Amino acid sequence: MFASDYHKAFAGFSGDSIINVDETGMTYDMPPHAIWSVCGGTAKIASGEKHSYRMTAVLGARANGEKLPILFIMRGMPGGAIEANEFESYPLGHHYAVQESAWMDSQVWATYLRKVLKPQVREPSVLLLDNFDPHVSKEGVKIAIEEAGCVVAAIPPNATSAVQPLDVGVMAPFKRHLRSLWLEEDLIEGGDSEEDVDLMTIPAQQKRLVMIHRAIKAWARISPEEIRRSFAKAIFILLMFY
Repeated sequence: MFASDYHKAFAGFSGDSIINVDETGMTYDMPPHAIWSVCGGTAKIASGEKHSYRMTAVLGARANGEKLPILFIMRGMPGGAIEANEFESYPLGHHYAVQESAWMDSQVWATYLRKVLKPQVREPSVLLLDNFDPHVSKEGVKIAIEEAGCVVAAIPPNATSAVQPLDVGVMAPFKRHLRSLWLEEDLIEGGDSEEDVDLMTIPAQQKRLVMIHRAIKAWARISPEEIRRSFAKAIFILLMFY
């Protein structure tokens, strides 16, 4: 069932059984908001984030500070060449999916619940989610409850920035780490236009792998204490005002 009374939803659950999951978009080109070039040199900026190759990272964490494996969603044809030719070369310990727009949909969400979340659930848990349609769909809630052992607690609409733990204090530092790591990498040249890029060119394949490694490093830099603080602040506001 949906948990609409948050006091009841969290009653009796310890920090290792309260989980928040959310998606964030990533682009290959992720320059810091302000870049200073060395005197006589040039700033490292390619085609810009707007036209850069992109994918989605699905992040999850427990209130006790534990991080879940990442699900990476890349743009392409489900069941196509990327899955057949590249998945086996990707880093172990994380998960991968392909979607036509590199975004979350009901099918990818079902995959996340079954392949990523379910193996991580050690006891009955609360799954705190925003109101994104795949998260709170009838089918999604059913899979979360019956297969993953989680009660879904939906965050009030328009309140995610204040009461979703990952939004409160995790996503911003994660993005900062991505930008910092981008500066350390060698630039991979190649067309990035969303309309005409060949997803199976060598540059496109290289960019996918670089983005995956970059996100794994950025996620590793998020400390358990940052996660615990974010959950404590978000759940306090949720219980006080909702």
